Amino acid sequence: MGTPDGTVEIDDGTLARIESPVPGPIGLDAPSGSGTHSQPAMSTRILGYARRQSGTRVGDGQCFALADRALTSAGAKTASDFGTITRDADYVWGTSVALSDLQPGDVIQFRGYVFDRETTTEHPDGSTDTRTEKQGRSHHTAVVESVGSHGDAMVLEQNSPDGSAVHRSHLYFTTTTFTEGGSTTTVTVQGTVWFYRPQPR
Repeated sequence: MGTPDGTVEIDDGTLARIESPVPGPIGLDAPSGSGTHSQPAMSTRILGYARRQSGTRVGDGQCFALADRALTSAGAKTASDFGTITRDADYVWGTSVALSDLQPGDVIQFRGYVFDRETTTEHPDGSTDTRTEKQGRSHHTAVVESVGSHGDAMVLEQNSPDGSAVHRSHLYFTTTTFTEGGSTTTVTVQGTVWFYRPQPR
């Protein structure tokens, strides 16, 4: 069920911002907008920087450092251009965009995010097996590497889990059920996420 501020109710009253988010960051006075078109070259530079760091720790190893340096290297504004940086702020990384507009080089900000995925596969002999996965990001930032077709994205991130180097993770942002081949997957998403399109300086 949608709400006036662009959140979507996901499960037992939990809200997930998965459409047109209106930034409401902690302690920041940030502009909002629909900015769905950025310079492709800038997005390519952001993504290129993040990919080159794979397997290393950027800066102080915090998730913020990867996004901040990737945007800086591409000549984009960073979170500090949109407000005062504090350790627990919901950082703004550009112009907010909807999940349907998400593209490589965008930045995702997480707050209390969790997804549960259950995949059941039917085999030719009639047997089935079920695999489950649960991932969460309590307060986190990641760079989008690619966008899937089931409300999912591959992201580049660090410090999730704590202390980890830059790596790829496959995350979901929509509660959904889909079937591919002989497998049916059900995903449940909870928490809040903001999607941002970086802007040039």
